[in-house]
Amino acid sequence: MLIEQLKPNAIVRGPIFPEPVQVLVAIPMGTSIKLVGKGLSTNQVHELILNEEQLAQLDSSPEKEPFDGDPLRFRRAGSGCNLRSD
Repeated sequence: MLIEQLKPNAIVRGPIFPEPVQVLVAIPMGTSIKLVGKGLSTNQVHELILNEEQLAQLDSSPEKEPFDGDPLRFRRAGSGCNLRSD
């Protein structure tokens, strides 16, 4: 992961965190970066100073979700919703 990807509201995952974390702020500190984020499951605040090795272990969600899904699957899911009886 690149430092430029650590923008506010980005979701990061990796072995360093016990849960997915929403980035609140990322502050460069020389070759390291201070990451302050909020856990999505517990709302616990995580405050870590990460070096380049640790940063490489993280995975980030895309800034905008791609809308490249299979339209046939969407149509089938929509049809399934119509078949439900209340």
